[in-house]
Amino acid sequence: MTSPGGIVVVSCTINPRSGVDGGGSPEIPEGWWRLRRGKRTPKMLTGEVEHQLDDRGRVAVPRPFREIMEHGGFVTRGWYGCLFLFPWEEWRKIEDRLNQVRITDMNGDIVKQFFSGGAKVFLDRQGRINIPASLREHAGIKGDVVVRGVINRIEIWGKDRWVSYQEEQFSPEQIMEKAAALGI
Repeated sequence: MTSPGGIVVVSCTINPRSGVDGGGSPEIPEGWWRLRRGKRTPKMLTGEVEHQLDDRGRVAVPRPFREIMEHGGFVTRGWYGCLFLFPWEEWRKIEDRLNQVRITDMNGDIVKQFFSGGAKVFLDRQGRINIPASLREHAGIKGDVVVRGVINRIEIWGKDRWVSYQEEQFSPEQIMEKAAALGI
């Protein structure tokens, strides 16, 4: 149906787990669920912002990342001494894969144990999440914090640890070598 202003109006029923009921419709464009109030939610999380951890253990999620976190997220230990904050939908994909790991698969069990200290989090009215004390300790987060979008997740670093990691890992030669290995 087209409105008087020439805007196409599509009506459909949404199933939260699988998308459009009834198999979809050819009139609905790919990625339609990302359209909201004239904005697109980000397909990729990118960007880097410095914030302060407050005295209650909360840190602000950058404004561009908040819409994708509207259903909450899962904060857990990350590689290299940071924290991973997954949007809830991304975490569910990881959780589904972890649930398929056999009890005899020792590598899978180690990964499950690594993520087991995580917590479901929600944004408060100011766009902050509360980071549990054990996770703050794991990441060395005490005051200054770096919040980074990394494609499908957000990384939260203690600023000193982030600066140290950058110096060790981000030389131009290392980046070019790793990009070439990926075919980029």
